[in-house]
Amino acid sequence: MKKVLACLLCVLMTMGMLAGCGKGEDQSQNSKPAESGAGDSGTPGEEPYKARMIIALPAASPSEGEVSRMLEKLNELTLEKLNMTLDLQILPFAAYLEQIQLELSSKSDLDIFTSVSAYGPSWVNAGYVADMKPLLEEYGQDVLNSYASPEVAMSPSLNGYVYGVPVHKEISQQATVFFRTDILEKYNIDVSNIHSIEDVDALYAQVAEKEPDMWMIAPDNLGMPELSPLDYVGGLETYAIMDPANTTTVENFFATDTFKKWCTYVHKWFENGWVNSGAASDTESYYSYIKSGQAFSFFSDYGHPLSEIDQENNCGGVDLTMVQLAEPLATTATSAVFCYSIGSGSKDPAKAMQMLNFLMSSTEAMNLLNWGVEGEDYVVNADGLLDYPEGKDASTVGYHLGAGWILPNQFVCTPWSTDGADIYKKIEDYNASSIISKAMGFTFDPTPVQDQISAVSNVRAKYYKALITGAVDPEEYIPILLEEMQDAGSEDVIAEMQRQLDEWMAGR
Repeated sequence: MKKVLACLLCVLMTMGMLAGCGKGEDQSQNSKPAESGAGDSGTPGEEPYKARMIIALPAASPSEGEVSRMLEKLNELTLEKLNMTLDLQILPFAAYLEQIQLELSSKSDLDIFTSVSAYGPSWVNAGYVADMKPLLEEYGQDVLNSYASPEVAMSPSLNGYVYGVPVHKEISQQATVFFRTDILEKYNIDVSNIHSIEDVDALYAQVAEKEPDMWMIAPDNLGMPELSPLDYVGGLETYAIMDPANTTTVENFFATDTFKKWCTYVHKWFENGWVNSGAASDTESYYSYIKSGQAFSFFSDYGHPLSEIDQENNCGGVDLTMVQLAEPLATTATSAVFCYSIGSGSKDPAKAMQMLNFLMSSTEAMNLLNWGVEGEDYVVNADGLLDYPEGKDASTVGYHLGAGWILPNQFVCTPWSTDGADIYKKIEDYNASSIISKAMGFTFDPTPVQDQISAVSNVRAKYYKALITGAVDPEEYIPILLEEMQDAGSEDVIAEMQRQLDEWMAGR
């Protein structure tokens, strides 16, 4: 997901693709499963309203026929509860980006759609999205009640204009490192005393001596772990609040000790031969080096309860041991990455809100969207959890998204058997344990400094990958990076971010 978001943010900030045609807390504590969401069946005799909805997926989506089969069952529910039907498209990201541009710029009758919070300010300025605040207050009580507070529900906003509601998932990022379990067991290594990058460095020295042909780390050239909790303002990994639990001061992240510390250690590992020498330009997934046994570990920003199994799947089933290096932190960017919005061209925004309210509160509806049709795509086992029908799996059932993290509210779904009955409770508890940024709910409007942002992004791109993979000496290249960023207007961007953030804080 981080790679997907990096690409989306790059498109937004450097190309303005979706804007060119026009402009803290635990969010899930109060989420309660419902057998069928509360709804208004409409005025007697009224023609059923057809709500148009687009859902985005990171990969291929089910065939149109399979979606129609699921939708037939879902529309039985919506007709009974709301006197509405749903006209649904499920699109992979590549098709979604193009389709949403056309839908929003033409002010089509799109009602509900998956949105990316980083696009919010541009969409608000372009008039692409409806203000959901009054709609939520009148027709979205189940939506509001599914979050810790109305403020969290409406955190995707610009100057009070609410452009979406966050999906229900983990809300934090957390610096972690994943080690191959087989290597730990081979040398009887206890990782319970690993708490910092210094500890990891000492472990690398120990393992490298025993496994001289193995890289100690497979780095990700798209990003580095946050070694301490920080809030990237505006979702850009360039400007940050470095002590977000206590301050709202915006800094150039590349001028901080945190950035230099990472670059210094990874450069040392690079010089030791513990890093792939071509990592800065490598197009091969770093997961593949774990799978093949070439690398011992990798760093990540995710430490939530599903992280270990997710990363094991990414690495082809290799057994991994996760070690958390920092406390989890919730920010606007981490808690509201994906949202659901209502298009400004909707023929009836009130009915669109009623449909979204139903979908976010109905177990039946969310099970259909995520898992498909009972008896055909899944069965309920003796423990009350879901599994594939006998003789079938993910590749042979007709409909199975298994992507609750980008659907409206996975927390009302019935859990899948391999995740366990308490998986959503675990995620809720994890969210509740997170540090909350003081800037939670703030959204930066990049419009006044868009030119400077683009120029600084170009400078960043020249040096970033080489620095975070250890390919160059940070003592030499960080000063060059900072000087060129300043010439490109980084101080203007920081000043504008600070001005907007200070105004937002004063108005809370």
